Amino acid sequence: MSKLLTIILLAVLVRFVGLSVVPPALNRDEAALGYNAYSILKTAKDEHGQFLPLSFKSIGDYKMPLYIYTTIIPVKLFGLNDFSIRFWSALAGVISVVMIYLITKKSLAALLMALNPWAVFYSRIAFEANLALALFLVGFWLIINKKFVGFIFWLLSCLTYSSALIFIPIFLIPIVIKYKPRLIWLGGFILIYSLIFLSLWNVSSQKQNITVFSDPYLIDIYNKERTLQYQKNPLKTKLFYNKYVYFGKLVAGNYLKTFSPRFLVLKGDNHPWHQIPGVGNFYFLEIILAITGLFKLTKNRRLFFAWLLLAPLASAITIDAPHSTRSLFLLPIILILASAGLQKFKKFLLILAVIYFINVAYVGYQYLKVYPLKAAGSLPVGLKENLLQLDQSAPAITLSGVHDSIYLYPLVYLKIDPQLFQQTAVWTLPDTAGLINAYRFANVTISD
Repeated sequence: MSKLLTIILLAVLVRFVGLSVVPPALNRDEAALGYNAYSILKTAKDEHGQFLPLSFKSIGDYKMPLYIYTTIIPVKLFGLNDFSIRFWSALAGVISVVMIYLITKKSLAALLMALNPWAVFYSRIAFEANLALALFLVGFWLIINKKFVGFIFWLLSCLTYSSALIFIPIFLIPIVIKYKPRLIWLGGFILIYSLIFLSLWNVSSQKQNITVFSDPYLIDIYNKERTLQYQKNPLKTKLFYNKYVYFGKLVAGNYLKTFSPRFLVLKGDNHPWHQIPGVGNFYFLEIILAITGLFKLTKNRRLFFAWLLLAPLASAITIDAPHSTRSLFLLPIILILASAGLQKFKKFLLILAVIYFINVAYVGYQYLKVYPLKAAGSLPVGLKENLLQLDQSAPAITLSGVHDSIYLYPLVYLKIDPQLFQQTAVWTLPDTAGLINAYRFANVTISD
C-alpha cells in the first residue's frame, strides 16, 4: 500500500505542480470551457445566452456538457483562471492512475500511467477526453467486478467527450458477452445512452463534418477517380471502386496509422496542441513490453484484446487521423499490456528501470524546456500577462486575431461580466469549418 501511495503522490506532483504556467497559455478550447463554466455560474446561461444547455455552441464546434458543468466548482472555489480550468483534467489523470492499479492489481501499471508522456501531457491541459477516460475506467473497474452501477460512469463519460459516444457502445458488446448484466441494467443503459445521443445531436452532427465520409476534398477525389475508372471498365468500377471500398480503405489506413511507430513512439499526431516536441505518446520500452504482454496476459485476455482493437475507431473515421485526443482510450490498455509483459523480463528489471527513467528524464526536459518555446508558435503565449496589465476602465480595448478566437482570452482574464457579453457580443459568420467568433463586445474590439 505504501508503494501505491508513493505512486499516487508522484502522479499528483507531475500533474498539479505549476499547472497554471505549464503549458504557458490556454488554448482556445480551454478558454471556452472555462468562460462557459463562469457564465453558467453567474447567469445560468452559456456565452450565447442559452439557459443550462446540454450542448455548448461555444465557438461553433459544439462542446459536450459535463466538463463545463463540473468546472463550475473549481471556478467558484479558486476563481476563473488557468488552474481552475485545468483542475478536472489533472484530477482525472490522478484518478486514472488509481483505477489502473485497481483493474490490474499491479503497482507497475500505476507507475507507467503516472509517468507516461501522453497521460501527463493530457492531464495538464483541460482535455474533456481525459475526464471521459477516467470516468470510463471507474465504470470498467466496477463492471468487471459485477457492480453494474459502473454503467452510470460510462453514461457520464458519454456526456463528457464525443469519442466515448462511439467507443463505449461498441465495447459494450464484449462486456455483455462476458459478464451478462441483468436486463434492467443493460436496458437502462441503452435507453439513457440513446437519449444522450439524441439530446447531443448538435455535437454529433458537427463532429460528422470532420469524418472522412463528409470531407469535400475526399469526396471530390472519389467522384473524379470513379468517373475515370467507370469509363475504362464499368463492371469492375461498380465492384471494386464504389464508396464502400473507397471509404473503407481510408478508414482502414487511418486505423493502422494509430498503431504506427510514428504515432506511438516517435511524434504522436500532427497537432501542436497534442504533443511534446520530439516525443511520441509512449516510451519505446512500453510498446515492446505491451507486445510481449499480448501473449503473456491470461486474465480477461479476450476483453483486453477487444479494448485494444476497438479503441482507435473513433479516430480512424476522421480526416486528421491518427488523432491523440480521439484515440485516448488506447492509452490505458497499452499500459495494462506493458505491465503484463514485464513478467517476461523480470531478470532484467534493473536494466529496464535505468532505460525507463532515462526516457522519463528526456521527456521531462523536452516538456519543461523545449515545449514552452515551441508552444509560442501555436498558443497565445504572453497574451494573459498583457491583458492583466490593461487598464480595464479604458473606454476601448483593441486586439487582433478574429479567426484565432482571441475574443475568449479577454473574457477569461478580464472576467468580463457574462450578462454584459451576452447582451453586446457581435459575431462573425461561420468560416469554412463552421466556427464563429465574437469581434465586438463590452469595450473590446477584435480586428483582423
